Amino acid sequence: MEIVALTEGEKTGAEARHDGARIAHLVGVRGEAPSRGRHVWVGLDDHSLAPGESPELLADVYAAAGTPWVESGYVTHIVVVPAEGPLPARFFALGFGREQVHARAPVRPEAPGDPDGFEIRQAGPADIERVLDVADTISSHQAGAPVWAGLPVSQREELREGWEELLADERTVVLLAERGGESLGYVATYPADEPGLVHLPVAGTRADARGLGIGVGLVEHALHRAHQDGFRTVELDWRSTNLLASRFWPRRGFVVTHLRLRRDVQPPA
Repeated sequence: MEIVALTEGEKTGAEARHDGARIAHLVGVRGEAPSRGRHVWVGLDDHSLAPGESPELLADVYAAAGTPWVESGYVTHIVVVPAEGPLPARFFALGFGREQVHARAPVRPEAPGDPDGFEIRQAGPADIERVLDVADTISSHQAGAPVWAGLPVSQREELREGWEELLADERTVVLLAERGGESLGYVATYPADEPGLVHLPVAGTRADARGLGIGVGLVEHALHRAHQDGFRTVELDWRSTNLLASRFWPRRGFVVTHLRLRRDVQPPA
């Protein structure tokens, strides 16, 4: 058995071979971002371990893959792994921590009841100001404890262009919760690349309106709308350190499918 360097397009890493056949591999793409600096991203399909091989082998492959990354200053490593199986524990032992949780839930064939004390309706392009009234709820929450996401709170005008595009996209469904003409929360969904799957990228409730059932109402309406539109499954993700999200989504039937793990390597002296 030998471990050798591996390049796949823009991705670099290493692979283990036995009698000329690959038995394990790990590659990643280098990048730079405000919240993680110079980093290497190893996606869910960027690593493999042949049946019967020990996860210890993948640890050795990571060591070989990571050496040139660290030597060139890419000291933050991101690896996405299935939630089930031996890989999370193996990477935890290598010093990785859980950063992001990915989960899925079935759509809701049953129509939700009418909300109590607020209304839910679909928003359109003309509702941009109403949406922007609550669009910063996620970044505001994640700037604080215990998430400390390392990103500045999004300002209203910084969010405008992205939300204008979402509201104008006929594939996207944006639901808005209101009371007396005042925005309280929102949720958005759009089709994923996988057939039958819809992605839920953002959902939020204004901080002073939490505990009123707004989030539950929005999500149940979104899941039912996805059923009406012919989807079978909804996917989403959240920061592990976002306590509100970590408690809310499993209660809504979302089951964890895979994890994004992160390690910040101490650079060589």
